[in-house]
Amino acid sequence: MRIRNSALALAAIAAAASSAVAAPIALAPMTSFGNGNVGAANDGWRAPNEIVVGDLAGTATGSNYNYLAVGSLERGLAYNPATGNLILVSRSASGNGIRVLNGTTGADVGALNQGSGIITGGTFVTSAVGVGDDGQIYVANLQTNASTGAFKVYQWTDESAAAPNTYFNSTLAGFTGTPRLGDSLDVTGSGASTRVVAGASGSIGYAVIDGSGGTAVGSFAPAGPAAGDFRLGVTFAGSASEVWGKQTGGTAAAAPLRRTSFSGAAGTTDGFSILTAGGEAAMDYAVVGGIPYLAVLNMNTNGGTALSTVQMYNMTDPANPILETSASTINLAGISPFATLASNGNATGSVKFGQINPDGTGTLYAMSTNQGIQAFTFAIPEPGSIGLLALGAIGLLRRIRA
Repeated sequence: MRIRNSALALAAIAAAASSAVAAPIALAPMTSFGNGNVGAANDGWRAPNEIVVGDLAGTATGSNYNYLAVGSLERGLAYNPATGNLILVSRSASGNGIRVLNGTTGADVGALNQGSGIITGGTFVTSAVGVGDDGQIYVANLQTNASTGAFKVYQWTDESAAAPNTYFNSTLAGFTGTPRLGDSLDVTGSGASTRVVAGASGSIGYAVIDGSGGTAVGSFAPAGPAAGDFRLGVTFAGSASEVWGKQTGGTAAAAPLRRTSFSGAAGTTDGFSILTAGGEAAMDYAVVGGIPYLAVLNMNTNGGTALSTVQMYNMTDPANPILETSASTINLAGISPFATLASNGNATGSVKFGQINPDGTGTLYAMSTNQGIQAFTFAIPEPGSIGLLALGAIGLLRRIRA
């Protein structure tokens, strides 16, 4: 009898600990971001074409914003930790399409200076973007066959730089097939320790570029069980030698999250994880409150009246992700002409964590091509009940033993 009741008390302690670990994230619209419904408060969504209060003069036609529309012209979005701003890459014909958006309001506050004759070549001359820990900005072209055409990455030292440097400019020699790069990009580190990864298709999983004294040396890591597993979603995960990626598929099992690591040019498959939807692709990894999280965007909830769903997974055990929250800030009611959303037929876009605070609060941004930019705030609930529950269980155990 004593053994049985002691086991019950220990089970109570375990249950208390489990409930603390499983406390869900509170994911909410950033109410300062975007203009919101007609006559209503901001809703955390900068919709396609929507003009936002504070936009720089000349960035709109009077009825439409020039750089975020429904023509599949925007694929790259990144957060700048040095300024709190967002960097948006647009191929709009309206002019300078590498825009700087206020990370709190979504307002267009300027553009990166592209210089003259520096940014050239590629299927798209600009496509994806990432920002280092030091605020240096990296923009890649899209190259549909990097074995014959140069994959290029440009670097700005900061948002006010007079012109970019050409950080990387090379074909991918020695690979068969037609490696495509520039749909997804991630950056980690700073200065000479900066590392850039670009998801690929064809015969390689991704390309890694190491920075050294302002130059770049290509270190290309073949990885991934199948071509294209990293093309639409790629992120550094936990270290500069771990890369995770995902493509879209009909089911979650058909398009799992691929986890890899590499050393030099040798990539190793570390395993795979089943998420909850085949359409999840664009992603970002961050540690919040000591817990590793993966944020992803479901590209298949992308047309008609469907919403672009953002999901956050607890990756404490990478082989067994725990979905903690799903949300969308998109609210179609009363917003003309956005009664429906244009489809994201290319399944392209970006998800990026923003500011992360020591107390477990932070921000998260998501852009699905043709469907605008969503902005969230989140908080990791403190496990305040764990102490009381554990103490109660210990007291029960002591009474039983007495």
